[in-house]
Amino acid sequence: MPADLFKIIARFEDAGGKPLGGEDYEVRLLDRDHFIDDKLGVSALDSDGKVEFLVSAADIVSIDSPDERAPDLYFSLSKGGDEIFVSEVFPEVTFDTKDPVTGRPKGLTKEFGPFRVDI
Repeated sequence: MPADLFKIIARFEDAGGKPLGGEDYEVRLLDRDHFIDDKLGVSALDSDGKVEFLVSAADIVSIDSPDERAPDLYFSLSKGGDEIFVSEVFPEVTFDTKDPVTGRPKGLTKEFGPFRVDI
């Protein structure tokens, strides 16, 4: 991976499409691996139901996946400490796309959702 940091954005809303938000909600960003999933970040939702993570390329590599270059990402949403939603796994999310003209990295930000949560 040519870049060191990547931004991952996710949005969450209730079954009616209204954004979830507030400090009661905690989102975990995880990388599915063979034995132990890597926790890449934890953050609260903002008032618009959005959460952002900055992830280092070094965080994606672990003992049970030493050659991994594209993480298998998923999100876990908790409210008041209780897990209420787990997203599907997004396999092999790649961040190493290059602009065909400049050759510079692009695609360093990935957005997911909105995830509809039945609460």
